[in-house]
Amino acid sequence: MIKPPEPSPAPTAGTNRFVVPPAQEWPVLHDAVSAFLSEVRLTPPLTFDELSEQAGLLIAQRRLPEAYREFILVLINNSLWTDVVAAIPFKRRTLLLPPCLRSSAACRAQFDEYGLLCEECGQCCIADLSREAGNLGYAVLVAEGTGIVEKLLQQGSVDAVIGVSCMASLEKSFHRLADRAVPGLAIPLLQEGCRDTRVIEEWVRRTMRLHTQGWGPVEFPALHAMIGEWFTESSLRALLDVDGSDTARIGIQWLAQSGKRWRPFLTTALYQTLVRDAVGTASPALRKLAVAVECLHKASLIFDDIQDNDTMRYGERTPHERHGVPVAMTAGLYLLGQGYRMIAACGAPADQVVEMVRITSEGHRDLCLGQGSELWWARYPRRLSSAEVLEIFRFKTAPAFEVGLRLGAILGGATAEEHAVLTAFSRNLGIAYQIADDLEDYHEQGEQDDIQAGRLSILAALAAEQADPAARARLEESGHGRTHDQTKLMRQLITGTGAVAQARQMLQHYRGAALTALRPLQNRELKLLLHRIAGAMCAA
Repeated sequence: MIKPPEPSPAPTAGTNRFVVPPAQEWPVLHDAVSAFLSEVRLTPPLTFDELSEQAGLLIAQRRLPEAYREFILVLINNSLWTDVVAAIPFKRRTLLLPPCLRSSAACRAQFDEYGLLCEECGQCCIADLSREAGNLGYAVLVAEGTGIVEKLLQQGSVDAVIGVSCMASLEKSFHRLADRAVPGLAIPLLQEGCRDTRVIEEWVRRTMRLHTQGWGPVEFPALHAMIGEWFTESSLRALLDVDGSDTARIGIQWLAQSGKRWRPFLTTALYQTLVRDAVGTASPALRKLAVAVECLHKASLIFDDIQDNDTMRYGERTPHERHGVPVAMTAGLYLLGQGYRMIAACGAPADQVVEMVRITSEGHRDLCLGQGSELWWARYPRRLSSAEVLEIFRFKTAPAFEVGLRLGAILGGATAEEHAVLTAFSRNLGIAYQIADDLEDYHEQGEQDDIQAGRLSILAALAAEQADPAARARLEESGHGRTHDQTKLMRQLITGTGAVAQARQMLQHYRGAALTALRPLQNRELKLLLHRIAGAMCAA
């Protein structure tokens, strides 16, 4: 952790609960944080609640003023993230400066959607700090912290943030950064208020110059791009040793269809994090495993679309709609066979391959049980409780994520304890992902949305549970089909009962449970990766 230099201007407390301690106390607080962290040995990322809890423990231990909690939280956070940020290239970092640093009397700069367009008039420190950061390679934004952080996170365009702000804005930004596990170093302003504020410029400079040669976190965009190259038709034909038959051609074309490709991403990211391998240097064994898990997933989608009678996916006709059910079924079975063949032929040691096949086959079995439960419900419809829907999600969605993660973990040499964490993480992540998918599907209301199609939905289950007796009776009378009146009634109930808000609470609960499962991890890079995965896959 960079020790804050002693400021020459005296910090002042604001009129609210956020307090910047007097300058003479900063060295004492820094030493207290360093001693505390040497004892408790925390592994980042920590959620905001965990950071606040640790700050409270330190305050109680050292009998410090409770008003210093937020400032101490900043020091703890900075200490935990310093080494991580230092290993991230400058070009992948963002410096956020607050507009309130400018001179309100002299500044004539304009604003655009991203913040202040500094004219470098020399009346404040913004120009000098921005110029130095830009020369290092930073993206520099002069904007109010919370709004711009939210925008950057939604775009997925930030790997590390150094933020200067008042304590109130820092706390709000902490929540957002912690949700996505984006490493962030915070530098508090010397006083609260939104005009003519001050910061210790040397603290900012020393922080943004942090740099060490080391392995930084996986670059998600670069990894997605690399995986995308593996799934071109030409790459797949070469890897899978395609014999030119029509069945193989249909299977390869379907495998190459666009999609989120989360499962091969999970396998690849897990392995590269464990062995600290650079993106772009994937081993043949890793590539085969990544393709294998996508083979199994795309096969399941063929069967799923047949069972649901869905005619479109990825904006194009589904295999059974294009070629008929028997041909599509055969292509799906072909992909299943290719998936298991790629695992067996990946080149890993024999004991690892045996474990990979065991985990994959167990996941295959559980997925079939989940899909079977949904199909039984579709054949013999009844109102399912939200608990029953979540149980189907646990079997139908979570196993594929666990297989993806654990295949990469086996190849990367993960410990037994790390595998246990991955299992607990995956089960909660799968449920959270499916809830998020249902919410997205409901709001988009496309041609194939679940409510209109009469498919399983957590929103429908919650609405039925919360409906009053009269509404529930109308719902039962309407049946379980796909008519316009049935869809309209269900949408009215979802809107009127607050099912969407409750589903969002469930999403937060299971996402939080996935993150809680990561607490035992001592591997900082692995923990950071899994936090980021949960944030990317299950955004509320």
